[in-house]
Amino acid sequence: MANLKALREKIKNITDYSPDLQQYNDQLDELINDSYYNIWTAKRWSFATKEYLFKFIPDMLPTRDVITPGASIGAVVNKGSRLVDFTAPMDRLTVDNFEGQPIEIQNYEYLISKVIGDSQILLDKPFHGTSTVTDYTWIIKRRWYDLPHDSIELLSLAHRDVPNSNAGTGRFPPYGKLTGLMPRREEELNLRMDYKASYAEAFVWSPSFFVPEAYKTKASPVISENADGFPNNTYLEVCWAFLRDGKVGALSEPQTVYFTPGQGTHSTLDITFRSWDDQDVQADSFQSKDVKPSQFEGLRKVVFWNSNYDRINGERLGLPVWRVFSNPGGSNTRNTSVYLNAVIADDTAASVSILNFNQIDPGNETYIEQDGQYNRIRPYPRVDSWDEEVTRQNPSEAYSKVNQDFLREGVARYYYKPSHLGFHTDSPEMPYEFHQLIAYDVLATLYDKTGSMSNAENYRRRIEREIKRLEKRYCDHIDSAIQRGQFVLGDRRSFYYDYASLKTGG
Repeated sequence: MANLKALREKIKNITDYSPDLQQYNDQLDELINDSYYNIWTAKRWSFATKEYLFKFIPDMLPTRDVITPGASIGAVVNKGSRLVDFTAPMDRLTVDNFEGQPIEIQNYEYLISKVIGDSQILLDKPFHGTSTVTDYTWIIKRRWYDLPHDSIELLSLAHRDVPNSNAGTGRFPPYGKLTGLMPRREEELNLRMDYKASYAEAFVWSPSFFVPEAYKTKASPVISENADGFPNNTYLEVCWAFLRDGKVGALSEPQTVYFTPGQGTHSTLDITFRSWDDQDVQADSFQSKDVKPSQFEGLRKVVFWNSNYDRINGERLGLPVWRVFSNPGGSNTRNTSVYLNAVIADDTAASVSILNFNQIDPGNETYIEQDGQYNRIRPYPRVDSWDEEVTRQNPSEAYSKVNQDFLREGVARYYYKPSHLGFHTDSPEMPYEFHQLIAYDVLATLYDKTGSMSNAENYRRRIEREIKRLEKRYCDHIDSAIQRGQFVLGDRRSFYYDYASLKTGG
């Protein structure tokens, strides 16, 4: 017993009820996935963590993000306008880095509603300072960091001796664990919002970031003479989701498209983003008199296709497994820098076209079922330094462009949510001993539904016993007695603190 099909067959065997119906199999698969997540979240299992390099992003400054030494980049700002133009393009000004983050202009902070390009942004409200074509007071800051889309809980975040091992030796403050602060603690200490330093001493939990859910999908085949398109007489199931600040929301209602035989042998595909009352979902283009973001501003769209699907007969093979369309633009040339990227439609686009069959590679990134909610933290102080400066390299015939960057990376470890089991051969991402617990949990639910309460309670007791046994093997137990120091009021005007403590005072 190691995969979804084996779990399903075991449950059918124990219940002595084995209908060969796809609808029943799908319902059973849903229960298996629910039980899988229940067992997964029952304890902080040692195998249920991931570790990755947490990239701190220093501020963007007029004199820092320049290619020519000694030059400065000015901002073109107009009183009453939300549009900010910069006098030169900047490699680090991207959606993932700074959309939704603050920008300070003339000593006042605004939020970046949309990154239009590498030299143009929209503010969340009109600029109310002094109009100028060469403002050098601007600072773009990375204050909040969203955790990965599959994160449940952040367990550790630290400056470590990797990936820049020679940079951390003997540095001040020393590398080590960052202490997480509770939100209540931030209010008590009155931590500064804009305080920055070379290293973070702690992180503060911030309100979660939410990406709204999508609506309906309209998929239309387009007859084409393009031999690289989709073969006619086949099916494809597609859907889409909003993409905000680089984060994906909940999926839309899917739709199946049939590539009807026509004059050619192949077809292309148009995917239209629709609301529930059949209006196109698209943002209005920016207008100079806009005093607030338009509807859907900054909400780009990413499209998906179901890879657990019989494309000849137009039937699902089980629970859907959604994968992104890759290769934006449908290039026939493999050696391009964007070939492996996901297809993303702009916020002002009402549809997107999928031109080639090679855009549905079975190895494309999988959508992890989630509700559009992202955990968010604020490192304190804000990190504004780097261990290594990456200089720009323009694209050549042999290699892609390397953007200018400033690297300082910590190490984060988090408790993650696994992908759901969709394919028959999908196996739970946990040791073999846990697989039977998934079956027991499903059986308890099934016996509840049929009114056999004694059998349901029997399986619950078995789960409880097994969980205690496995906890000894797969949970970390560390005996410790920690006493945290206190901030002591001295002259009733401020806190005393040493060089390694948190800055206070508002």
